Amino acid sequence: MTFYLKYRPQRIDDLDIASVRESLVNIIKSKEIPHAFLFAGPKGTGKTSAARILAKIVKCENIKNGKPCEKCKQCKSITAGNNLDVVEMDAASHRGIDDVRILRDAVKLSPVSAKKKVYIIDEVHMLTTEASNALLKTLEEPPEHVVFILATTNPEKLIETIRSRATLIQFNRAKNPEIINSLTRVVKGEGIKIDKDTLKLIADVSDGSFRDAIKILEQLTSEHKNLDALFVEKFLFQNRTADLDKFINLIVKKQPADLLKEVESLVAKGVAMDNFLESLLGRFRKALLSKV
Repeated sequence: MTFYLKYRPQRIDDLDIASVRESLVNIIKSKEIPHAFLFAGPKGTGKTSAARILAKIVKCENIKNGKPCEKCKQCKSITAGNNLDVVEMDAASHRGIDDVRILRDAVKLSPVSAKKKVYIIDEVHMLTTEASNALLKTLEEPPEHVVFILATTNPEKLIETIRSRATLIQFNRAKNPEIINSLTRVVKGEGIKIDKDTLKLIADVSDGSFRDAIKILEQLTSEHKNLDALFVEKFLFQNRTADLDKFINLIVKKQPADLLKEVESLVAKGVAMDNFLESLLGRFRKALLSKV
């Protein structure tokens, strides 16, 4: 099992984005669970994990103080991904009106067990206009036994009427300390030797994504068990410092032909260009700040 799945958050307390934790805790304390949520934010920020945790809260047989017991049949089956009353749908591959019509018919059926059914629709903005309007009718008059959790990386592409029918939970890009907390759980669980500065290096290139950060860590551990900053930097940036210095010198000298050759060389070496560009911009930013 990959690290990301193995160490996926199972409780609200495990969610690393503080604002999301607080929003969900406040809703649960109110004891009035809305019939529809909209989880909006960048990729890899834990929207699906949070949706499954919320499903446990809705369906747990022995919930106490808003926390699922993790021991009942409902909790265990949701963790295992085989709960019949928690339905996950990927709108990127089921985006047509026929798919939503099937969903609307299924929603009317009573839960197999417990009191609630939970529908998690990922990338909901990918639904066609016709499918979105069909879903809207269900959101306007939902059966009492159903909770919808809509997840999207592009909420602005959703029709306004759907957004207005759902309680918004905003997932912002993960901050470095939040990513480091997430990585630390994996490091402790796997017994990986790595210091905090090296974890920060991984967080720097993860683009605010918990999933990307953990994937990078897993890739690194497939190479070495003991990870120091020098090895990680070389692995991520392919001798980033030398490449940056050379690249900046060519910019200063205004040699576009040589710059293009350098880009071609970096690509041929397998350097991740988004990481390289981020490092280049970071170097320019530091230079500007030092002048100030």
